[in-house]
Formats: sequence, C-alpha cells, structure tokens
Amino acid sequence: MDINYSLPNLTSTLQIIGCHVGNFHPNWSFPRHHHYLFELLHCKHGEIRQTIGDHVFTFSSGSWLLIKSGISHASENGPTSDYSFFNLHFDLDDPIIRERLCKADYVIIKEEEAAGLSLPTHFGAIENAILHNNRIDTVDGDKALNRLIIQSHTLGIISEFIKYSEEAPSPIPMSDDNMQNASVFETELAHAIEEKLRNGNNGRIAEIAASLGISRGRCTHIFTKVYGQSPRQYMSKIVLNQAKHLLVHSTYSMEELAEQLGFQSASHFSRQFRRWTGMPPSAFRPKFVRSHRNEDG
Repeated sequence: MDINYSLPNLTSTLQIIGCHVGNFHPNWSFPRHHHYLFELLHCKHGEIRQTIGDHVFTFSSGSWLLIKSGISHASENGPTSDYSFFNLHFDLDDPIIRERLCKADYVIIKEEEAAGLSLPTHFGAIENAILHNNRIDTVDGDKALNRLIIQSHTLGIISEFIKYSEEAPSPIPMSDDNMQNASVFETELAHAIEEKLRNGNNGRIAEIAASLGISRGRCTHIFTKVYGQSPRQYMSKIVLNQAKHLLVHSTYSMEELAEQLGFQSASHFSRQFRRWTGMPPSAFRPKFVRSHRNEDG
C-alpha cells in the first residue's frame, strides 16, 4: 500500500474551564487577577473597560479577546448599560500550539474583523450546545455530543486567533509588569533547551544549563519567557502525553509503564497520573486494551 500523506501521532489534552454565556448589570467589575489558563472572551452586547497589564482599552460589542496565561487583567462595566458576554478558560498541553499562543500578552479582534472570520459560526455552535446541555430533558447521549461540539469549536476559535495574530501587522507588545518580548538569541536558546528536554535529558535543568554555558536560573527564565511555562511544567506534559499514548497503544502493565516513563514504581506513576488528569491510568486505558491484558494473564 502506498501512503502519500501522514501525520505524527497526536496525544494531547484540551482542558476547558468555566465555559458560559452570561450578562452583567451596570457598575459590575472584576478585580485584577491572573491564572495559569488562557482566557477567551467575546462581547455579545455593550462594552467594558478592559485592563491587561498596563494597557487599558474599551472592549465593545462584537469583539473577541484572547489573554495569555499568567497575564494580570481586570474588567469594569460602566454605569449605564448591561454587558453580555461569552467566556471560557482553557489550557492545551501541545507545546507547538502553546508557543504560538504565547507570542503576545493578548490578541483582540474587532467586530468588523471577526465578521470576516469563522468566529461567529464557532460561537453560535458553542452557544447552542450550552443551551441544549442545560435543558432538563437532555439525555446523556446528547450531552456527550454537546461536549464534543464545544471542544471542536473551541479549537476552531483558537485556530482563528493563531492565524489572525500571525497575519496581523504588529503583535501586541508584552506588558511592563511581565517579561519583555524575547530576543532572537533568547528564542534560539529556548529552542535549544526544548530540544535537550525532549531528547532524553529527563528534565535535569542544571545539566542542560551547564551544557549551554548558562546558569540554571537563566535557563528556566529564558525557557519560561518563550514557551509560557517552566521547563518542569513542559517536561510533565511530555511525560503525560507519552503515558496517554502507551496506555492507549500498548498492553504494558502498570509496572512496565512506570519503568518506561521513569517513575520509581507503579503506585508513583498512578498517583502522578491522577494528579495530572483527575483519573487513575486504569480508567484512561480503553476497555479493549484491559480485556486483552486479562486474556494474556
């Protein structure tokens, strides 16, 4: 058989938190805060005063906003009108996508620009899925479909932001209370660190830093500056992806999986996997793999 096209195996996780459509009355405000998640915000109606880092601007009807994880921001509604919105927080453990999303503190797409993209279509599908999911007569099968719709269209919105930000004439600069944009040298150094992390250094930052002739602190600082996460967080996500792949595509026992992934024991691996995903590795493994192991045993 001739294979003309192929794609590397993909085992990544999309985490969605606080996906909702809502309304706030006049004089509503939310104080300055930050979190480890990316934030998507769409103004359906009205306008708010949005503060991100040291930047202050009006976020108005029809506009979209993507805020990078870790960036401080605040919102304030005026005294005269309601503010209707769509909002969700998300995280992705795919390092290539995260690198694209971390190029700027935030990306704003105005109403007239959003109309030429697929953002209204994606939002319409998500809003319908949320409304359907909240009905008391919605059965479990429909709830599963609604979840898939929300996830797929969230990824569609993220892809629109990535394409838009790369085609925009000038990216939003980094805020003064955060690290400034990485230089070409720092970016190349971060990529060298990433290559060493991925190619078998087991996350030993001190050894990687020494091999590159820099301090451990500078190594961590530059990597976090470019990738939006520390080397330790990055390595955890690599190991998690490997664990997911092996759980789905192999019949290794938990002891064998733990050894493959560098854990001290099966119980250590199980505790860490539960900490990362909220479930034990046995629950993540497909039923047909579990039944195959039982037959072999």
